[in-house]
Amino acid sequence: MQRLLEFEIDAARYGVPVERVVEVVPRVWLKPLPGAANIVVGLFNFRGAVIVAVDPRSRLGHPPRRPSTDDHLLVVQGARRVVALVVDRVRDLRQVSPDQMFPTTVPSRHIRGVVALAEGLLLIEDLDALLSLDEEETLDRALGGAAP
Repeated sequence: MQRLLEFEIDAARYGVPVERVVEVVPRVWLKPLPGAANIVVGLFNFRGAVIVAVDPRSRLGHPPRRPSTDDHLLVVQGARRVVALVVDRVRDLRQVSPDQMFPTTVPSRHIRGVVALAEGLLLIEDLDALLSLDEEETLDRALGGAAP
């Protein structure tokens, strides 16, 4: 069994492995970070550490929308750093068996697999592909002197 934390963007449902989740926090004010990749929406202070917030909407095929106080920040361990995903809402913790999980049928750098549930599909986000190496390097340069 694999445990996934389910979240929503628009009407679509996504999941991330629970062992990669640091914490879920309500949306806070984000300090813009000039020079960072477009996916980066800003920085915030998370328990004394500067955390980058990214909005995966466009990469996952969703239109942009204005920030809402109902949004959540899903703080996760990415490939090379802790980041926060800006999501519409965090829903549930799911336990899924291997026979419910399938590879994606459409090539996607950002979706690692699909879980078939009775109430629909749950797309598993690939946290290791969240930021490309170029985006990571651009982010490191932008972070040079930035602090929230």
